[in-house]
Amino acid sequence: RLGRNDNGVGHSTGKLVVNMAAPATEHVRNIVLVGQDGAGKTSLAEAMLHVSGRTPRMGTTHDGKSYLDYDEEEIRRKFTIGTSIAPIPYKDYKINLLDTSGHPDFIGDTLATMQAAEMAFVVDAVAGPQVMTTKLWREAEDMRLSRAVFINHIDRENADFDTAMALLHARFGSRLGPVTIPIGVDADFKGVIDIIRMKARYFDPGSDAERIEDIPADYLETAQAARDKLCDLVAEADDELMMKYLDGEEQLTQQELEQLLDKAIAQELFIPVFVGSTIIEQGIQGVMEDIATYFPHPRHHGRFRLANGEETLVDETGEPAGFVFKTVSDPFVGRLSFMKVISGVLEPGMELVNARTGKKDRLGHLYVMMGKETNDVKSAKAGDIIVVPKLTETRTGDTLSKSGTVAIDPLPLPEPQYPVAIE
Repeated sequence: RLGRNDNGVGHSTGKLVVNMAAPATEHVRNIVLVGQDGAGKTSLAEAMLHVSGRTPRMGTTHDGKSYLDYDEEEIRRKFTIGTSIAPIPYKDYKINLLDTSGHPDFIGDTLATMQAAEMAFVVDAVAGPQVMTTKLWREAEDMRLSRAVFINHIDRENADFDTAMALLHARFGSRLGPVTIPIGVDADFKGVIDIIRMKARYFDPGSDAERIEDIPADYLETAQAARDKLCDLVAEADDELMMKYLDGEEQLTQQELEQLLDKAIAQELFIPVFVGSTIIEQGIQGVMEDIATYFPHPRHHGRFRLANGEETLVDETGEPAGFVFKTVSDPFVGRLSFMKVISGVLEPGMELVNARTGKKDRLGHLYVMMGKETNDVKSAKAGDIIVVPKLTETRTGDTLSKSGTVAIDPLPLPEPQYPVAIE
């Protein structure tokens, strides 16, 4: 059995505590959740928060009790309008989930948020990819983001995993492959088969533990077929091993598979597909485990394009620098700047220069946010995402650095579908 507290986090019984020590760059995972409105992006984030022990209950949007959709308009409309951050500690990793809107009216905020991530986690319902899911997938491709898919609502009436996979293959190509498959569907859904580890995983409602057992006999053939496809695609990440594999000289060992999987995902040779149900929290523990183990860290993503045409890497040893991808006005705290740390280590009290204006801005506080909760931290290392209050000279798209010479090239905002002038 794998308990919720095995990740080093205890259940919260009072105020949400998200104060985490600054993790090393290699232990940060920045994941942007994208997809059609209503597919279950916020539910996935809420389920991961709860299963990790970060929240005392599963937050829900339909009754206005979501930790992440806290704005009055979001509560009233029952969907995400602006990006919220869900920082999840898992073992010695920090997973920054960026929960974005799937509504076309707010795509500008979603695209800006995608700049801060290394991985786009596409949340899709069993009905197949819809218009916004497809559009955001293409945007992730253009940004060179690695991708993964979570097929949600597999416990719904008439759900069909094979049909859902066929629709994904038809829309996004043959490099998608399942890393989990459902044990039962519709009302009979009760767990998932972990294709990487070849084990069955069950999460019992009301229990703090996940059961890990041998694969049921009637699922062995299906699981082996999925495993073979996984090995076929992952082997391409190593040329020498690929030639031996194609010649039939050897099969991938478990160790070789696990060593190559992160490389294959980062190079987009393999796009993992997970399945589960966020509402009953099935398939969630395995998602967090694979995010920490195989999803790319900030240095895997490659280079950021600078405004002068040059490129820079996320570097913990470089000069302190951060890129502001979102700005909001809070009625209690004031102006909040959401920042991806590009290089160095940021600390409260540090003065940085805005590359656009040439003026200095002082980092009074550094916050880790979860929904509307703000908690002070003492530092933030390259690759991490933090929130800085009251930066007077800074706006979305700006880069702050010690020298003032670092300037990330921001994405242009999308053209309005229906431009209107207000006089």
